[in-house]
Amino acid sequence: MPLRALLALAILLLPVLLLCFPSAVIAGRTPFQETPITVGEASVTYNFGQQAVFSIRATASADITALYLYLQLAGSERVEVTPVPVDPGPSVQATFTRDLRLFPFPPFGIVRWWWEVRDAAGHQLTTPASTFRYEDNRWDWSSRTAGPITVYSPVDDPLYMQAALDIAAANLERIARSLNTSLPEKVEVYLYPSLADLQAALRMAGRDWMGGQARPELGVILVAVPHDDAYMAQMEREIPHELTHLLVYRLAGPQGYLYIPAWLNEGLATANEARPDPNLDSLLERARNEGRLIPIRNLCPPFSTDPAEALLAYAESGSLVRYIRQQYGDSGIRSLLLAYADGADCEAGVQRALHVTLDQLERAWRADLSGVGKWIVWMADNAPGLALWGLSFLLALPIALVGLRNTKHGVRNNR
Repeated sequence: MPLRALLALAILLLPVLLLCFPSAVIAGRTPFQETPITVGEASVTYNFGQQAVFSIRATASADITALYLYLQLAGSERVEVTPVPVDPGPSVQATFTRDLRLFPFPPFGIVRWWWEVRDAAGHQLTTPASTFRYEDNRWDWSSRTAGPITVYSPVDDPLYMQAALDIAAANLERIARSLNTSLPEKVEVYLYPSLADLQAALRMAGRDWMGGQARPELGVILVAVPHDDAYMAQMEREIPHELTHLLVYRLAGPQGYLYIPAWLNEGLATANEARPDPNLDSLLERARNEGRLIPIRNLCPPFSTDPAEALLAYAESGSLVRYIRQQYGDSGIRSLLLAYADGADCEAGVQRALHVTLDQLERAWRADLSGVGKWIVWMADNAPGLALWGLSFLLALPIALVGLRNTKHGVRNNR
């Protein structure tokens, strides 16, 4: 068909198309966008650890009959849907108050939220999703940034905050190099002024006794560092410990991180502290002398929340990781992490990465703690074979003695 004829046909058909698809062709709108419901305001405010208040104001040509609030926490597939009571009418205002003491948000986590509005005429409107960060707003945080690291503190002291920045930067590089992994794009360090203040923030996680916490999926660490004469030592202990968790997460990935046993994850963090806690060494020595060491296989799941037992678990795990690093190097630690990240269980990860059983590793570590030579460990590991050899020797000994006696007797007869 000639081009001129095609153009004429198109012009003839255009009015038909406009009549059939007026909204699609003229306005480019979807039925969703044509809903007569309008949301004038949607907001959220919260008091950390107390409550969060979600508010909405909406209007419609028909009575609004239903409101639903949707919530999704960062890192979770689950979406919470809450119906919010409303008095039907063409204009409504409503709020939903979440009790954060009963239903807490993860500290410093990202909360995603949106509303759904329905009216009596069958229309519905879903607002665009919004997010907010559940930061501890009990404090007025000052910040200082260098490279990927930002330090937050309620104490606006340049020396104090710069020390934290320098310690974080140096140890982030050191630990990443030992694990042979890349640096994160963002690291945020929150310095709480006291352990009690940090524990108040962590209480919702059920770990009141903890001295810090890492949120590796967010690149956030929380540490207690009082602004006193000892803050440098505290920073050199707490900051590298929590940074280790961020870098292990980066190496293992979100799913693989879940498979890493507590003794390795926490032990590596403890071993990486730039200024180790001397109390852990004395605690470990005392437990060894009294025969109270916790079996390593009992340290595969998360540590006990009992402070005394947890401290011993940290002391043992840190010592064990230092022993592994001494015997197998950084490559041995990395091999362990990758074996677990690949889904190996607590026993199989050691077997795959270090080619010994978990029991053999524990015996060697305990022998090292006691100052016993490696030959003792070798004898313990080969005890069944040695016992069999000894039994064979004892059985063969009478025969050998009889033969020797007969030989001597024959020699005397020959004389």
